[in-house]
Amino acid sequence: MIVVIAALILFPAGLKAQNTEKAIAKIRKDYATALEKIKASGDFYDDVFVNCATINIHEMWGGSGPHQEKTEVFYQMGTDEAWSFDRTVFFVRNKYNVSVREFYTEILYDEQGKPEFYYHKAFGYDGKPLEWRFYWNNGKLIRKLVPQDIDNEAFPEEEIPDPHKAYKTAITYGKYVNNLYLN
Repeated sequence: MIVVIAALILFPAGLKAQNTEKAIAKIRKDYATALEKIKASGDFYDDVFVNCATINIHEMWGGSGPHQEKTEVFYQMGTDEAWSFDRTVFFVRNKYNVSVREFYTEILYDEQGKPEFYYHKAFGYDGKPLEWRFYWNNGKLIRKLVPQDIDNEAFPEEEIPDPHKAYKTAITYGKYVNNLYLN
């Protein structure tokens, strides 16, 4: 009887883990496909034209010096012949610096334009690289991989990404391309 009760308790946890692994495998496949699409940027991939909006920023920041930022938003538009500016973002890359520190972010979106993966790499004041990964399935966080024992002097707490802020950032990028060409 105890074995049956234990099995009934553990079965949902095992099923959830199995579903999470399937979702992660799909996200990894989507990531590989997105990279293939990016290689075709400005051309067709599976009969869909791959578009890219690139934003370059070069500024002089008081106190920290030259700041450079490059953001690439990869998206596709509808395939029907009707005049439409409906865009679906599938990938974002963002690279920037603050003083000598460098930051790099990638965001992957699913077929409906919802965020499904967020990767962020940053260098602390000590030069040590740190990486964060967040995985979502239908808007729900299913896995997070974050560095442990972060030195607050090398990497201030307010700069540490969390899944909620990362998701909001991804949504903001997703909305960006749909505001292009609006008067």
